[in-house]
Amino acid sequence: MRNSLPMIAVAIVSMISPVSFAQDSSPTGYGIGVSRRFAPPEAPHRHSSTVFEGVLRGKAALVTAAGEYMVDDAQAEILWQHAESMSYDNELKKTATALNRKKMLNDFQDYELQRRMQRKERSKQLWQEKYMELARTYRLNEYQLNWETGAIYWPALVSNPRYAGYRQRLEVLTQRVVQNGPSSYGYDSEEIARVCRDFRNQLKIDASADHPSTRQEYSDMQRFLLGIKYAPLLLESGEPLPTLAMR
Repeated sequence: MRNSLPMIAVAIVSMISPVSFAQDSSPTGYGIGVSRRFAPPEAPHRHSSTVFEGVLRGKAALVTAAGEYMVDDAQAEILWQHAESMSYDNELKKTATALNRKKMLNDFQDYELQRRMQRKERSKQLWQEKYMELARTYRLNEYQLNWETGAIYWPALVSNPRYAGYRQRLEVLTQRVVQNGPSSYGYDSEEIARVCRDFRNQLKIDASADHPSTRQEYSDMQRFLLGIKYAPLLLESGEPLPTLAMR
């Protein structure tokens, strides 16, 4: 019986060795393989033939369990480290995405602002061209406005005291624009336009109540006031203007 024990031990070891562990190369989703046994060391036997065999099987099971624990613990630590690394990568990606999104929004806002400024500048340029066209259309000659002094030669229709306030205000503003030059174009030009508008409105009221034969004179006076309104723009443009000395 004793002579048979070594042979039994060898058989047990040879039985345990090939079936104890096998490397599972299937991916876990993280590029890490997991080691697992195909079967427990006591399989396919359900009991030991001798006490010695049972002791060996117990030791083998204990060693296997300890080894599997260390393998599982090591693989769990690797997975935790890998998960932590992925978490750091995700945080970096989120930060980079947020910064890139902010940059894209800022670039878009700058682009929209530039477009608005370009449209505004283009609109301003178109209005200036339109105003210059109107200024040339209604430009007063040297017998209507002295372009060197700003003196206005009023038509007989508005020479009565009824329009004295309008005349005096426009004379002061026009002379100031001519004498002060570009420094006076801003506010004075706006004030001239306002007074001309009020003057023209008054003329419309008077024209509707007056005799039809004088309505052409009121129409001519409307054009005269438009010439005064756009006079500062012609002065600012630096275009050659008619003077008595040119005759």
